[in-house]
Amino acid sequence: MSTAQLDLRPDTLTPRSVVAAAALLAAALGLLAEALANSAIPTQAVIWGGLALAAYAIGLMFLMRFWHGAGLARWRFGPWILVWYGITFGLATVTWSQPQVGPVAQIAVSSVLRALWLLAVGLSVWTLGYFVGPGRLARSAATRVVMALRRRLAAEVRSPAAPWILYAIGSAARLASAAVTGRFNYLGDASSALNTANSYGQILAVLNYWAPLAVAAAAMQVFRERLRGARITLTVLFLLELGVSIASADKENFVIAVVVVIVPYSASRRHLPKGAIGVIILAFLAVIIPFNATYRNVVRSGSITLTPAQAVSEAPGIFRQTLSAQNVVTSVPDSFNYLLGRIREIDTPAIIMQRTPGQIPFGSWLDLAEAPLLELVPRAIWPDKPILDDGYRVNQEYYGQPATSYSSDAVTPIGSLYQYGGWIPVIVGMFLFGIGVRLLDDVLDVRTNPHAIFLVVLLFPTVVAAEGDWVLLLASTPATLLSWVLALYLTFRRRNLA
Repeated sequence: MSTAQLDLRPDTLTPRSVVAAAALLAAALGLLAEALANSAIPTQAVIWGGLALAAYAIGLMFLMRFWHGAGLARWRFGPWILVWYGITFGLATVTWSQPQVGPVAQIAVSSVLRALWLLAVGLSVWTLGYFVGPGRLARSAATRVVMALRRRLAAEVRSPAAPWILYAIGSAARLASAAVTGRFNYLGDASSALNTANSYGQILAVLNYWAPLAVAAAAMQVFRERLRGARITLTVLFLLELGVSIASADKENFVIAVVVVIVPYSASRRHLPKGAIGVIILAFLAVIIPFNATYRNVVRSGSITLTPAQAVSEAPGIFRQTLSAQNVVTSVPDSFNYLLGRIREIDTPAIIMQRTPGQIPFGSWLDLAEAPLLELVPRAIWPDKPILDDGYRVNQEYYGQPATSYSSDAVTPIGSLYQYGGWIPVIVGMFLFGIGVRLLDDVLDVRTNPHAIFLVVLLFPTVVAAEGDWVLLLASTPATLLSWVLALYLTFRRRNLA
């Protein structure tokens, strides 16, 4: 396939990207020098170090934008990963200059500084892997798969009913999962996620994602196909998805509901709706975060945990109270500080480096290679397959939390790689991760191939906002690809090959 067919040509070949990259990388060096100069005062050094990593990551993003034309509006994973790392590992780390409470208070600020070096090296080799790329054979094989689907399926959603059917299947899977486990995202008994497993649980989990895919399909009919009446479908499904995200006390669902609309929009209009994004961020800070905090306190108060049905019945009143409060605007600064602390991902790599291998030995690199393969075995074939939750295990082993504490830390791929041998697994793993992301970016173009929109939406939480460990990153990919193909055949018209 030619480059023109894949639409890989840079759309930002201007000196501005190079100037921005050079300025940010130079700023990163200056901020790093300040961090080193203040090494005797860790609480100050961590500020400069976090800002240095943020500038470095965003500088690499601008360099990538110039070299590969991979702007944010094209929804290629590479630039978004760099932005996410710059914010969550860089900018958010500045909050470590404040006193810490809870289990994270066990982490020494010096360990946070060491973890910033780990992230800088990991991000560098990841970027190198991205620029090296997967090679012609891997790229050709992936391209053939994408083109085979494009030959069999048209670019248009098959009918106005298709989004509704897709949403009905996703909603049914959500209800079935809640009925079986007694848990609906944050709501219900958290222990069931670790104590309850069945052969069809993974199937239901995969089908859950069809609900946001239905919103994406409706958005394609509005922005790409300009189908009459599609705006009503999009509005209703989008509001339903927002309602689900609010009722489930899961902020990530709110973000996903917004992303599944913005991706088709920017694919069609070739730019991000910056004004709308600004309004959404303001609403998130002023309404969603305060509501979520109050709602979670009501759902789990002391030893009392409401059932999902009881919790949902409380949600409307709490939401009305949040909207009618006089401090909606004044809550924005507090919400921003809370958000930075919540999305901060340096903590687990820092505690891992602090206690491994001195207190907790390195894991075997053979386990690192074997675990994703074992996780791929369906539970129908292996009923007693262990339930893997590395975040829950880290919470116990590294923070000393009791087994009855069901919180799960954001291990991140780079943190879990360090557990299995230190720097070498991090360097090798992040290099391979960069190659894999480049492969996805080379064959998925949301502007020319609407099928790619579905896969971008499905992979975005796992690949970009990767809070899970390395095993989850690899093991979840086959199920995601299968879900993508099935959703495509249900949503798009079949071509007449005769």
